[in-house]
This record gives sequence, structure tokens and C-alpha cells, in this order.
Amino acid sequence: MSIISNVILTTAIYEGAWSKSDYGNVDLLNDYLRKNYQGTCLRIVHDKAGGHQQMTCDIFMAAVDYLDVDALVNEFLAIEWQKPEQAQLMIRSNLDEKFQLFSPN
Repeated sequence: MSIISNVILTTAIYEGAWSKSDYGNVDLLNDYLRKNYQGTCLRIVHDKAGGHQQMTCDIFMAAVDYLDVDALVNEFLAIEWQKPEQAQLMIRSNLDEKFQLFSPN
């Protein structure tokens, strides 16, 4: 049986955007995921929300097989977020009952 981790990341809109990327700081996490988890990456999903208003944050999601949670959290905490109060990482495996929440502050 696989252990699948659901990963949700919320950030400020265009957090850490660079000239070559709209999501600079998220790209740092994606570099880690692609390297260690067969090309897996966080995908932006804020445009899937219902309602008549725009989301006021960026939301990214991924499902990762056999995730080393501690390693991903360490990568997340090592990033110099422009708005750390808006960065939150949530992780729940199929073995867990609820999400774990991580914040840089």
C-alpha cells in the first residue's frame, strides 16, 4: 500500500516572483520535489475556487508518494518568504486523520 501525502501550500500572491517566474519561492520547493519525487510539483489551484470574488492568496497542491515530511518542511522553512505571515504548508498522509500545519514564523 502506498503512503500518499496531500500537500497544500498557501502564499501571498506572486510570492517571491522573479523575472522568469511568477512563483519564485514556490519554484524552490518545486525544484526539491522534482529532484526527489520523480517530477512531482506543486500546481496552482486558486482559479478553481467558487464564488464571485478573486482569491486573496495563491494556493498550490500536490499529492506525493512516500513523502519525507521533515525534509519538505525543512525546505519550506529555509525559504526567505517576502510575506512569511502568509506562507502556510499543510500536509496530511492517507494514514493521518488531520493536516499538520507549518508556518515560517
